[in-house]
Amino acid sequence: MNTLPTQNFRRQQPALIVLLLLAMVAMTGREGSSQDGEPAEESAAESDAEPEVIATVGTARLTRTDLEQAVRRRSGGRPIPADQQDRLQAQAVGELVEQALLQAEIERRQVEVTDGEINDRIAQLSTELTARQSSLDTFLTAAGLDHDGLREQMRFEIAVPKMILPMITEDVMRQVLAMHRFDFDGTRVRASHIILRPEASSGPEAVAGVLARAERIRADILAEELTFAEAAERYSAGPSRHRGGDLGFVPRHGLLSEEFASQVFKLTKGEVSKPFVTPLGVHLAKVTDVDPGTVEPETFRKPLEQLAFQKVLQAFVMHCRQQTPIELKPGIVAVDPRLPGPRP
Repeated sequence: MNTLPTQNFRRQQPALIVLLLLAMVAMTGREGSSQDGEPAEESAAESDAEPEVIATVGTARLTRTDLEQAVRRRSGGRPIPADQQDRLQAQAVGELVEQALLQAEIERRQVEVTDGEINDRIAQLSTELTARQSSLDTFLTAAGLDHDGLREQMRFEIAVPKMILPMITEDVMRQVLAMHRFDFDGTRVRASHIILRPEASSGPEAVAGVLARAERIRADILAEELTFAEAAERYSAGPSRHRGGDLGFVPRHGLLSEEFASQVFKLTKGEVSKPFVTPLGVHLAKVTDVDPGTVEPETFRKPLEQLAFQKVLQAFVMHCRQQTPIELKPGIVAVDPRLPGPRP
C-alpha cells in the first residue's frame, strides 16, 4: 500500500469528546441548574475538602470528581438506570486510567499542540452544535466542563493522534490489511454449521456440557468417522441440518450475526472450527468454498486507516499499562472503555 496520508488522516480523526456530541446535546435548557431548578452551589466545607482519590496512575491522581465528570460525559448527563450504573462507572474509570497513561506519554514526548489548533477544533464543535440547534454552553453543561476544561480536553484529543500516527508504518498497514481484508473487499465464503442448543432449564453449567459435546463431535469429524454434513444431519438443531449444515455463500457483514461471522471468516477452506458460543447456542463451522472479493485495497483505505489507528492506540495503551504502576481504591473497578456494554 502507498504511504499513509497522515496529514489528511489527522484531520479525519475525530475527537473523542466530539463523538459524545449526540448524547450530550439532549441536555438542553439545564445550564447552571440543579435538578430542582435552583443554582448549583458548593458549600465552603465542600470546596475546602481534600478531593477523594480513587486511583493513582504513575504519579497522576484521579479523584471522585474526575470520575463523576467522566460518568456524566459517557451518559450525556441523563439519569443512569440502576442496572447500568456499575458498568458505566467501570468504563469511566477505564477511560480515566487510559487518558492518564496517554497524557503522561504526551508530556514525556513533548507533543506540541498550538492554541490555533485548539481554536479550530472548538470552532468545528460549535458548528456541529449549531447544526443540531444546540450551543457550546449546553454542551459544556452536559459534559461537566468549563471553557478551560474544554480547551484542555481538546488539547489532549489533538495530541493523541499526533503521537500515534507516526507509529502507523507501512508494515503495520500491511498487517492490518491481512487481518481484516475480508471486512472490506467483498469476499464471501460458503459456510456450513452445526448448532447445539443447551436446555434452557439446565442452568449455567449447561453451556459447558454442550461445548464438551461439540468437542467430541469435532473430534469424530477430524478422525473421519463421519463427514461434517453427516454430523450436521445427525446432531444439529438448526434447519440447515437438512442440507448438511450448508448456509450457502455469506458476506462478512450484513447477513450473519457478528459473533458467528467473525468466527467463520477466520477459517481457511476445509477447516473445521473449534466450538464457539453465540446467543443462539454452541456452533461448529466449516468453510467449504471461498468467493474472493474484488474490491481493491485503495478503495477502502480510509476505514482501514481508522482501524489501524485504533489497533495501534490500543496496543500502545497496553504497553503503557505494563510500564506504569496503577492502583485503584478498594471498590473501584476499571474496564476497557471500548468494550461493548449497555448505555443509558
